[in-house]
Amino acid sequence: MMQRWPVVCARYAGMALFAMFTLFPFLWALSVGLSTDPSGIWHFPAAFVPVEPGAYWFKRVFAEMPFLRYVGNSLLLSALTVAGVLALTVPCGYALAQLRFPGRRVLFGAMLLTLTLPSEVAIVPNFVTISRLGLVDSHLGVVLPNLASAFGVFLMKQSFEQLPAEVIDAARVDGAGEWQVLLRVAAPLNLPAIGTLAIFTLVTAWNDYLWPAVVLTTRTRLPISVGVFNDLTGPFAVSTSLVMAAVVMAVVPVIVLFALTQRFFLAPQALPMRG
Repeated sequence: MMQRWPVVCARYAGMALFAMFTLFPFLWALSVGLSTDPSGIWHFPAAFVPVEPGAYWFKRVFAEMPFLRYVGNSLLLSALTVAGVLALTVPCGYALAQLRFPGRRVLFGAMLLTLTLPSEVAIVPNFVTISRLGLVDSHLGVVLPNLASAFGVFLMKQSFEQLPAEVIDAARVDGAGEWQVLLRVAAPLNLPAIGTLAIFTLVTAWNDYLWPAVVLTTRTRLPISVGVFNDLTGPFAVSTSLVMAAVVMAVVPVIVLFALTQRFFLAPQALPMRG
């Protein structure tokens, strides 16, 4: 037992160092945003202690940019993306995992190949498609390309394959159709994996910058990632404290979301086990 103490101490020390490394940018931004006096924000490590702490810079963010409008746009885009991804990937993953039809393996392999392609490759063809549909500078134009989630299909297929075959067969023997089996049996048993996919999709949609920046041109339609960046690299770029306060406010919703839903990441039953 005593021989394990050095290993345990080294493990905790490594975790502490990693936590300090990952939290360093956020803590510095938070301290700068809270410092009413910005004169010491470049002095290390004194910059990590707010000078004359207050909410002055955060109030200026609300007063000088449409921050709440950006947040509302991000919430709308994220909600539409999550709903669309789940509506498509859950039935697709169930079909690939539980149904037998010609070309199933080839289709799944083709989907996996798309995971190896960088997302930037699809920008030009997606933009041409959105332009032909007349959806440039619209929220629908931002959401549609993001609904094709190969990762979501892969995650759903793997999780549906872990469901007990006896449960699925019993539902079919009782006369349930495949949609009834999916909606009344398979999906309820697979809620932890579906919840995990929803959280991953929500965080990705919230932080998405490149595609919304390409599609959207009207300021009042921008999500928070694009709106804050455009404002802070434009008229507000001269104020580092204002930039930091806005960055902190943009990150806080994601942190709150993760804190409320972390059990889906940490729960051992996130992927149901066959048994």
